[in-house]
Amino acid sequence: MILVESLLYELDQQLNKLASNEHQQIQLEDKLIALNTAQLVLIKNKMDGNNVLGLGFDAFKKRYEDLQALVENYDDHPLDLVETDKNLNKWTASLEGVKPAYMFYVDSYVIADKGDCKDRIIYVNNDCVKHADITVLINNANYKPSFEYQETFNLVSTDEIGVYTDGTFTPKKLYLSYLRYPKYIDYPGYVKFDGTDSIKQDCELKNYLKDEILDLAVQSLALSTENQNAAQASEIRKKSSE
Repeated sequence: MILVESLLYELDQQLNKLASNEHQQIQLEDKLIALNTAQLVLIKNKMDGNNVLGLGFDAFKKRYEDLQALVENYDDHPLDLVETDKNLNKWTASLEGVKPAYMFYVDSYVIADKGDCKDRIIYVNNDCVKHADITVLINNANYKPSFEYQETFNLVSTDEIGVYTDGTFTPKKLYLSYLRYPKYIDYPGYVKFDGTDSIKQDCELKNYLKDEILDLAVQSLALSTENQNAAQASEIRKKSSE
């Protein structure tokens, strides 16, 4: 966890010209917007950056350690499945009501029945498939869903997750593990858009990620306030840490 006071203090240090005692007057809420945008950008980079093999984020130990505080457990999120396409034997669960708010898919498994065999675990392939590949996979003996082999595949969109069967078994619930949105970094001293007072909320990410968050936030604020020195210094720090 990174203290919000530390983020705000170091943000001012990097944006202000201490040698000339020249300071930029940036509103507290603008600094917090920049910090929250920075942490979301950092998470997206951790999930997608340098992932040329298309592997899940948990295939890379460093990336998993960086974001594990945001991973939601399977057992906390059982979702009801409804058949939505009889031709493709597709069953769908909505992601709209998932709390905390869903950000990225991590993994899942399904509980299914077939005849007298009840509550069998069907494992879902970690790599979400493309919509164009569904028909090919369903008709391929090596990849199509199987109750006996306890495997299927899924398709994830912005508001739902779909799993497939071979038409011989019935999936009932999907247990979802996902990466949630981080809590909004906040600090007392202003009124939010909804009329409520701001509160103290530290950044949930690991403390060693502070410099990366600060560099992204400094870049954003420096460019918007035409502070070229701060923007260049931030870019140099980012490159030296890669």
